[in-house]
Amino acid sequence: MRSGSRYIALSDGCVLRRLETPCVYDRRTDELYELGDEAAEFLRLCDGTRTLRELGCEPGGGFEEDADLLDYCFAEGILTASDRPSPRIFRDGKSPPVSLRYLEFQITSRCNLRCRHCYIDLVGRREMEALDVFRVMDEFDGMQGLRLLISGGEPLTHTDFWAINARLPEYGFRSVLMTNGTLVDAEAAERLNVQEAQVSLDGMRVAHDIIRGTGAFDKAVAGIERLLVAGKKVSVATMVTAINRNDFDDMARLMESLGVHEWNVDAPSLTGRFRNNPGLLLHPELSARYMEYGFGGGLHEGREGYTCGAHLCAAGPGGQVAKCGFYLDSPSGHISEGLARCWARMAPEPVGKLDCDCVHIEKCRGGCRFRASTYSGEFGPDPVKCAGFGVRPCMDRFNGEGGGRHDYYKGSEGIGERL
Repeated sequence: MRSGSRYIALSDGCVLRRLETPCVYDRRTDELYELGDEAAEFLRLCDGTRTLRELGCEPGGGFEEDADLLDYCFAEGILTASDRPSPRIFRDGKSPPVSLRYLEFQITSRCNLRCRHCYIDLVGRREMEALDVFRVMDEFDGMQGLRLLISGGEPLTHTDFWAINARLPEYGFRSVLMTNGTLVDAEAAERLNVQEAQVSLDGMRVAHDIIRGTGAFDKAVAGIERLLVAGKKVSVATMVTAINRNDFDDMARLMESLGVHEWNVDAPSLTGRFRNNPGLLLHPELSARYMEYGFGGGLHEGREGYTCGAHLCAAGPGGQVAKCGFYLDSPSGHISEGLARCWARMAPEPVGKLDCDCVHIEKCRGGCRFRASTYSGEFGPDPVKCAGFGVRPCMDRFNGEGGGRHDYYKGSEGIGERL
């Protein structure tokens, strides 16, 4: 590996990114490595056309003090060595002052299911034209994006999904398919050019099928198994409801037996079709308990001192751009203006702006801001997060002890039970 005559290249799964600081991103593992200026300069020279000797990595060559960096990069799979030149082309680019790292891309609002808790308004269903999809992906890549969350509706129902899929290997970001799993047959699993698929499972068979339709559970589990056989990383997303609350021990065993690498458990927000299904509601204190079953790193990381979504935005099937998928009805712009211009309007929200002085605020960062707004207003607390941290003042206000329970919960089945 350290032979001076071997050609050194950044691995195919790795890209150099210029975010707030220089980085190398491994889209295969979703690892982001911050670099100093000298290390970034060195890795840019590792384009597969130079040998270790030409890079000065032998005694007297100039880079010999970076032997530890070199060994680390080989151990992490960031660099590869070859007996022949293997040229790589690095695209120049720089992120905005606040980097847009994660794009939730709802390419269609069409879906083959009608889930009871879906937050998407399906009135006037539409899908984004493929050429517009390509323009958005091009711009996101140029903005140094890290992770593209391909969502819907059900993205596999998009008329040109497979043409979109064919373009994904051209980009430096990690592609994540967010799917209900029911349309993933063996051929689709093999054809997918994504590094990860997130499949929704909302309970074991009975609960999942009540929420998503008869037969949906078996099809989703079969889809997960096919994706794993095809070598894709698979994560699972679960929404906590009154219907599936008794399934979490069984689901934990299912996650282990399937071998998924991440389980995202969350509480739904009071919007979309969920508002018409009050039997799904569960008190925030109970929702917080079941959210503890989840494991893995989550879909995106935050920024210290700011609320959630500091590095994320969403683009909808009608071209609207907003701070996340929940806010597409009140967008900040349209893709016809350019993704960068829309993103520039979405200044990160400091946690100090929130109506909260809790000792956990820097870790909690206000929870889900959309969910919080449905309970307590734009700058109010998210009672699900508050319950998770055991913060009583917020929960006392929610429960009616000195402030009144949220009107939407009055008389609703499933939320009266308390810890």
